[in-house]
Parts: sequence; C-alpha cells; structure tokens
Amino acid sequence: MYMRRLLPVFLSLPLTFAPLSAQDGGQLYTLYCSACHGADGNGATGGQFPPLAKSPWVQGNAERSIKIVLHGLHGPVEVKGKTYNLEMPPQGAALPDDQIAAILTHVRASWGNKSTPVSADQVKATRGATAARKEHWTAEELLKLHPLENAKPPVENLISYYYKGSFQSMPDFSQLKPDAVEEEPMGLVDYSSYAKTDGFAMMWEGKFYTPDGKHEFCLDSDDGARLLIDGQLVCEIKAIGPAGRLVKKSVALKKGMHQFRVEYFEFAGEEALSVGMKQQGSNGIKWFSKDKGSAQSKTWPEIMLTPSADRAVMYRNFIQGTSARGIGFGFSGEINMAYSADRLAPELLWTGKFIDAGHHWTDRGVGDEPPAGDDVTRISNKLAYAFTEEAVTAWPAGNPVAPSFRGYKLDAKGNPTFLVQIGNQRFFDSYAVVAGATPALVRTITPSGEATKPVSLLLLSEHDLQAPTAQSFQAGKVKVEVEGGAVRYVTGNAILDLKNSAITIRYTWQ
Repeated sequence: MYMRRLLPVFLSLPLTFAPLSAQDGGQLYTLYCSACHGADGNGATGGQFPPLAKSPWVQGNAERSIKIVLHGLHGPVEVKGKTYNLEMPPQGAALPDDQIAAILTHVRASWGNKSTPVSADQVKATRGATAARKEHWTAEELLKLHPLENAKPPVENLISYYYKGSFQSMPDFSQLKPDAVEEEPMGLVDYSSYAKTDGFAMMWEGKFYTPDGKHEFCLDSDDGARLLIDGQLVCEIKAIGPAGRLVKKSVALKKGMHQFRVEYFEFAGEEALSVGMKQQGSNGIKWFSKDKGSAQSKTWPEIMLTPSADRAVMYRNFIQGTSARGIGFGFSGEINMAYSADRLAPELLWTGKFIDAGHHWTDRGVGDEPPAGDDVTRISNKLAYAFTEEAVTAWPAGNPVAPSFRGYKLDAKGNPTFLVQIGNQRFFDSYAVVAGATPALVRTITPSGEATKPVSLLLLSEHDLQAPTAQSFQAGKVKVEVEGGAVRYVTGNAILDLKNSAITIRYTWQ
C-alpha cells in the first residue's frame, strides 16, 4: 500500500471565520476533523479513513489521543479490525491547548464513546513533556507507551519457537528441539528478533476468538509458511520464493476460541510473513502478524504472459525480488528468469507460469509483481562483476571501476544477450533453453577485447551451497554446472574467474 499525505483541512478554509470558543467541541470537530473522520465518527468517504466511533484509540488514557493530535501519526494502524496506512499531520502548532481539549472531550463522549473529559491542563502537560519531539508517532510506539485498555491481543497465550538451521522446505517440528522459546505478549506473529541471519524456522501456537461465520484467512511469506486452525491445514506456501504469493481460504468456524498455529521457514535472502483473517460481514482484516500484508483482491484482469514453443516472452516492469531495472524472460519448457540491469546478473530463477502482466498493464498499476510460478530461487543480490584481485578473500562490497550495463539484444527466438563492460573489457552474456528430458537454461559468457586485469563473476551470493565442486553446486532446487572454467567458494559466495574464452553455465531443476 502506498502512502498518502492528508493535508489539514483547516488550511483551505477562509480566514474570516471568527475564533470558536473552546467550549464548542462539536463545532471545532466539524471544522478540523470531520472531513477525514466523518461527521458521524465512522470515517469519511465510506470508511476510507480511521473511525473514531467506538474506537479504543480515543477512549481510556487520554494521553494517547493528545499525543496523536499534537504530533501526528505515521504508518499502519489497526482500528476495529481494519488496517489503515494514511498519515495524520500534526495539529499542535495550529490548535491551542483548550481547543484540542474541547475536540477530544467531544470525541470521547460521542458515537457510543464513554470516556472522561480532557482538560486544557492535560494537553499543556503532554505538550511540554513531548516538546522536543520532531517526528510523527507510530502506532507501535504509542501502544508500547499506552496499551489499549481492555484490548485482548490478536492471538492469546501466543508462544514462539525458534529453530536454527538450513531449511529448504517445511521441517517436521515434532522431530526438532527449539533453540529458543518465547512468550509473545503482543499476541502477534513476529520473526524480526531472529531475522539478522538467514537459515531458520519458527512456529507459533496460541488461541484466537471468532464469532460464528465463514471467515476468510490469508497468508503470504518469504520463504515458506503454513497456517493451521484447530489442527487443520488452512493455507500453505510450500516453496522457496519471495512474498507476493498470497493464499486465501474461507473456513466456517463456530463462535468461541480456536487453536492457532503458524509454521515458517526462511532459507536465504529477505524475510516476510503475514497472516490475517477477514471475518464474515467485515470489510477489514484482523492481522495476526506484525507484518501487515496486502490481502486485497485483484482489481485488474489476469494477463498471464506465456512463451510460445519457439519464442521466449519478455516482461519489462517492476518484478518482486529483483532490482528496479529487472527484466523478466519466460522460456519454453516453463523456465523463467529475472535479470537485473542494475547488478548485471540473473537474480531470480523459477519454473511453471511466467508472470501476470495484468497488474501493470491495466491503468499502470503500482507496486511489484511477483513471479507467477513455483520454486522461485534467488541466486544473487550483488553486483556480479569485479576484478579478480579484489575478490580473493571476499566478494567486494564496492568497486573503484564499476562495471556497467551496455544494453541487450534479442535473437530471432527472443533469447537475450546482455552486454557488460568492466574496465576495457566487454562480456556478452547470452541465455537460451535447451530442450530434453530435463530442460536446461544455458548461459554463455563470451569475452571481447583484451583485459588489463583478470575479471571474476559472482554466480551465487550468500546462499546455502550444497555439493560444491569446481564444476557444479546446488542452490535450493537449482543445480548449476560450469564448462570451461572452475568455481571457487569464498564466504558463502560461488565465484567464477573468467577467461579469454567462452564459458558455459547450465541451470537445471532437480
């Protein structure tokens, strides 16, 4: 969801209004607040803005509301089961203490709210205590300082279990001993404490309440995840791959508490895990996770790009899991890749369906589109070329003579060749699929020009290597084989020292 800035409505009003008394809380609310929060407190424009009616955010401890009015609120906030990601601008510089007190008193006594009045002295005290603050508040900050009164966590009695290891699929947790067990008092599925390194799995168990009805559950993750309700599998994402592979399923549940369990494994690269529930009859999503995913239904038609038997298909738009200048190619044999023109390498490989172009080809949709297929493997996330002398003991974080992207061309079958230059030497990086019992993506790197310094190529970065030899290695389900060169391994990276002759690299799926 992208961020929108809401400008204070009062800035656009004529300056001929007579100042309102601090006692006119209802009129002040109408003037300054109703355009967004609605005259009835239910959120303007059909609930597109956070409601104040019967909202726990404006009831109970008044200091929470005072801080929001004084300094604004930034980022996602969940109100009555729905997540909003708008920005409330600060009003402290525009409204005096007595008017803020009057507005909040009106809000806290209207539309079913029943909380005590707010005094000007309370606002003054909070203003003084937070005078040094320059940033908007976030919901997370405020909830730590002022938890919502009588609010139960999304998942009650939630316990997390952490397991360190290299997992390429969901493990059998009954056969593992956890490396850490923690209570989760916020009641949210949260992996962030353990996301400093790759290679781990987690499990969360607790209970949650739901009324009678058929409720829709949603799950998204990077890499794999499972959601079980009352011991029954509801949603599952099996393979390694980036977020954006949203899974939904509706389940009929009786009123009451239900067993909740989420399983998750992270192999390498980025992490993501969001799980939520849309109750029957509700437009909002109740999130059980710290990550708030994008569980909205598609508003565009599916336009699934598919290669023909004799020609590859190309997709030039934002692809999830690679850089902004990612270029996708779908080949025959259900082999696909995303090449980064920023980092000069294929960064994603996957099988099955290629990509749904409907997102970006319909009204110029915003955001990144995930690969549509299976077994998405991220093989690189770094600049792929460097001088060999700089890549002896580690792959360099920077390069004084940065390699550059010089464009690409397509052959008659749509197969790409990319041109890369480093120093005075150029490399033609070509791709094509070879059919057979096990189709392979064949990559050929051909040098051009005399090299002043030897050059090395990064084949795999910070990935869990399996069966490494000088001629091959395994990365997830992808086997990589090299002809015409030798692979060396440095701190988790597979590096190929390029020569003055062509080198062939084969990618196959095991």
